[in-house]
Amino acid sequence: MKVFIALIVLLHSIVSFGQIIPGFNPHEATYTISMCNSFNFLKQFGSNNEIIPNEFNLKYTSEILSMDNKFEVYENGEVGVITYRGSTDKIISWVENFYSAMIPAEGTIFINEESYDYKFAKDKDASVHAGYGLTIVLLSEKIIEQIKALNQKGIYDIVITGHSQGGALATMTRAYLENLSAHKLSQKNAYKTYAYAQPMSGNKEFANEYNSRFSHEGTSYSIINPKDPVPYLPFNYEEEKLVTKDKIKSWLFGKEEFKAKKLGQDAFIRLFERGLKSHVKNTNSLINKVIGLKFGKVVMPEFVADINYYPTGKLKELPAFEYPKVEVDVKGLSEKELKAYEQDDTGKWYKKEPKFFQHKPYNYYVSVLKEWDNQEFKNLNKLYLVSDL
Repeated sequence: MKVFIALIVLLHSIVSFGQIIPGFNPHEATYTISMCNSFNFLKQFGSNNEIIPNEFNLKYTSEILSMDNKFEVYENGEVGVITYRGSTDKIISWVENFYSAMIPAEGTIFINEESYDYKFAKDKDASVHAGYGLTIVLLSEKIIEQIKALNQKGIYDIVITGHSQGGALATMTRAYLENLSAHKLSQKNAYKTYAYAQPMSGNKEFANEYNSRFSHEGTSYSIINPKDPVPYLPFNYEEEKLVTKDKIKSWLFGKEEFKAKKLGQDAFIRLFERGLKSHVKNTNSLINKVIGLKFGKVVMPEFVADINYYPTGKLKELPAFEYPKVEVDVKGLSEKELKAYEQDDTGKWYKKEPKFFQHKPYNYYVSVLKEWDNQEFKNLNKLYLVSDL
């Protein structure tokens, strides 16, 4: 009888606090990419009502924090969602991206003499992106405060999401929360991560640990368009021998795709690796001084001699985004202005695809619906945002 009662209690706790189920969930993907578009819609249209699912209510919008960062918190009574804004057009936002020297995944940051301990991984050799690491440390108090607010409502299932820079911050937040001291937050909390178009945020040891603990367990996903350049940033290159007998065999017999461009890039980085490490260190030391102008005296842990980033999150690839034919009248345009357009066989002129079209958050939204929620895709009012064309 006691065993039976114990099983009932256990089942009740699972039902109450285990709504997040490991594995890719198309519904989770559609509502998280919707929320990733919130900031863009607010900026362009003054409202995000068109993009946010009706089942979710906005509970919190942060002020502008760290390096022009913002986040929102949504909930539907069962699940809380934290969504981060991506890069903005402010210089300080791009300083955060370019602050790409690595710092140890565990350490202390000093801001105006006040110490902030952090931990993103257990592995002593793990290192993370300095800019994203600093931002999470600066946002951590607000994030913890909002998770506690969700807990007070009985919500312990937390989904963390973001697009581009926001995707990297989602990954880093997950790593930060999972490595917090046990007394900081309720142990009932369960997390899941959907990062879209995220740049990489740590070295091989960080990625291996993160993926082993979360991605392989089906609670962290990285959704990318392979034609989008951002997920391949900052640096990633082959550390082993670039050309071996086994590699040649796999290329010849079609077991592995031969990528000449990637091989050339890896060879270049390997050739100038020492110089690149020195350049990154010196550049980021200068960036550290720039950050000090905003936050006061900032003392970061010593930079790690590693510039090789690795991807995190179980990979889900979307088809490349199709750029529509947008016909234009080129009469009166100069030769320089014509470079933004192209002519087809019939003599008509069309816009060329802009550089970052394959990275735009709304295009990710449309593609996610087309891939995993065809009915919602058919109901879409617009397949593109005019501002993205």
